[in-house]
Amino acid sequence: MTKQYIDSFRIPVGNCVLCRSDTGAEIVLDTNKSFSITLPESSVLKKLIAEKDSVVSKDDLISEAWGRPDIIGPNSLPVAITNLRKVLEMDNIKIVNVPRKGYRLDLSEHESILEPIEKESNNINLGISGSISKVKLYLCFISTMVTVYSIFYIAFSWVNLDCYTDSQTTVCTIEGEDFNPQIMNNKSGRYFYSSQSGLMEVE
Repeated sequence: MTKQYIDSFRIPVGNCVLCRSDTGAEIVLDTNKSFSITLPESSVLKKLIAEKDSVVSKDDLISEAWGRPDIIGPNSLPVAITNLRKVLEMDNIKIVNVPRKGYRLDLSEHESILEPIEKESNNINLGISGSISKVKLYLCFISTMVTVYSIFYIAFSWVNLDCYTDSQTTVCTIEGEDFNPQIMNNKSGRYFYSSQSGLMEVE
């Protein structure tokens, strides 16, 4: 007799995880509690998760879980849905019955919880972006002020020099400064003179 192949998977749903392997199937809650379910029940839930935004017909669920509707009893699907609801409702996940159409997985309570979290995350990102923009603006302002200050400093601190040279001596003074050449008697080399600092030799 050929052994039936059981595909293994782990599918998140809400805060739960649907797990299936060749040893069986279970739903693991975020509290790390696990509840065993049958393989057909795991197939039903997998189908509902795959089409969570749509109504899944009863025939599609039966085909997914048992293969053919003629090999199961009329209550097999309702029983599977009831068993799944008992576990999923612990995590505020609902399986909604849509009359004459089928079933739909309802994760609206989880989405309503996630929405404020996403908004808060967006607000944090906006706050960070705003802070970065303020820092950039501040640095730009500082850079501009430094540039302007440098221009003014150069413009107002720039002075012209008058230089006097003889055979062995060169003396430079600020333009307009009174300079008495007699102070250079018996001196040689290069010097700078101002009325405030006096005579200074330049190396």
